[in-house]
Amino acid sequence: MIKNKMITKANLSALVLMLLMLTQSCTSIRLISDYDEITDKTVTELQEKVSNYFVKIERTIGTDDAKYEHFVQQFDDIKVDLNTLEVRAGAFEKNRIVQEHFKELNKMVNNLESLHKIGFSSYDQIKPLKQPFNSAFTAIIKLQIALKRGDKTDNNN
Repeated sequence: MIKNKMITKANLSALVLMLLMLTQSCTSIRLISDYDEITDKTVTELQEKVSNYFVKIERTIGTDDAKYEHFVQQFDDIKVDLNTLEVRAGAFEKNRIVQEHFKELNKMVNNLESLHKIGFSSYDQIKPLKQPFNSAFTAIIKLQIALKRGDKTDNNN
């Protein structure tokens, strides 16, 4: 009788342990926030605005049209989008990585604006500034695509 109770307790313990493991295996752990369509669209729009800036400055370099005063509105538009993205990223839990991306991008824009205030005299001064922006946007967009794929996968399960 004591042996049967021990076997039953052992079986019960094993069953509880198996159920616990099964429950845990069905639970997903998210280390980053979910995909956000508005963030994705705003990042793409922001990337277009920054690209537009570089196209315009490259075309006008060496003329009065390349002066900072002609680009103030563009910088303002870019900063508004960046602020929107930073606020939005801060509203989501587990979004530190995305927040850091936007903080770094904000620093890059501020540095670009400071350099533009000093003035550009040749294309050679602008060329090395484009690649870091392209790399930053590529990283942000890749992350958004990965989050979007994860969201689709979660919905299909």
